[in-house]
Amino acid sequence: MQALKKLIVRLLRDTANKIEADTCELTSEEAMDIMSVLGHEMLSKEEACSYLNMSRSKFDQLVGEGKLPKGRKRRGFKELRFYKDELDTYIK
Repeated sequence: MQALKKLIVRLLRDTANKIEADTCELTSEEAMDIMSVLGHEMLSKEEACSYLNMSRSKFDQLVGEGKLPKGRKRRGFKELRFYKDELDTYIK
């Protein structure tokens, strides 16, 4: 895991340097993907239920009613993920 963290840090620094130097070849779509990943803390369904202090059935009911956001798939993961900041709007 430590090696993976070092790789991520290096890639992020390299990308940031290229963006600042205006030599980055990211498309707008790729840039938005990076923003969405870095700007949100993702939770599993179990974590989201715990965070909102509710059962899975109540959570599913609220998602079905459109009161909570639908989960999102991520490449390489079978389980849906939920953005914590989007769940925060439910709490408010």
